[in-house]
Amino acid sequence: MHDLDRLVASLASDAGPGMTPIGRELLEEITAHSVTASSATAQVRAPRRRRAWATVPALAALATLLSFGVAQAPASAALDIRLVDGDYVITVKDLMAEPEVYQRELKDRGLDITLEVVATSASQAGQIFVLHDLDRLRAGEAVPAEGPITTIDAPGSCARSGGCPIGVKVPADFDKKAQITLGRLARPGEKYRMPPGIAMPGEPLHCVAYVNKSVAEVGAMLRERGVTPSYVADWQRAQPSAPAGWYVHDGVMSADGEALLLVGPEPRTVDQEAQPRC
Repeated sequence: MHDLDRLVASLASDAGPGMTPIGRELLEEITAHSVTASSATAQVRAPRRRRAWATVPALAALATLLSFGVAQAPASAALDIRLVDGDYVITVKDLMAEPEVYQRELKDRGLDITLEVVATSASQAGQIFVLHDLDRLRAGEAVPAEGPITTIDAPGSCARSGGCPIGVKVPADFDKKAQITLGRLARPGEKYRMPPGIAMPGEPLHCVAYVNKSVAEVGAMLRERGVTPSYVADWQRAQPSAPAGWYVHDGVMSADGEALLLVGPEPRTVDQEAQPRC
């Protein structure tokens, strides 16, 4: 399992419901309230951007929708869903709605899609990760990264490597089970359920080559940036301290101003993925 998967697993307070191999790492570690430490390595992998789950087709949704000159959704709806040229165009109007509200509105359109809106950092707010065919995933089959659920891109330039779409398009005849996870800005004190890597753009150690530096050195760098680190090793729960001479293997932001570092007594094998991309 990828080092960062172990970090994300350690963010959960207890084990979640069982899943079959491919979907477990993505479905539980990104979207579930809890994560199973024994998650198997996901078989759906796309370009990894410090996170294994960043390899799923990345979509983004905002609270407003482009005007297509069609009937408006009901004012009380949590989602704005419009039928345009054979596709449902969907955006989230209420980022704080209960999950069952989203499911009900999607089901009313005949869509078997689970939508979760989860807390994340400012750098990841608006990002979406999608699993297109849960039945095949649960059966242990590989599913192509590209799927029928696509995005509508915002006009103009975009600084995000995952793109800056403003809506999601789903074919009106889509008949599979799908999972979509949307990141929203965390409220004060709220833990991230879509935790970004500490070296991702917009995060405290962006462009810093911290892998295999000592706990003391990386901890000092984070504290200088107003971030309090905690540590995890060998599947233990997070601890407020670790041996100063141990090595930092990876790290994620677990909340605003809080980081979780994966550490060990020996340095990790460093590959190209471990290097910051600036």
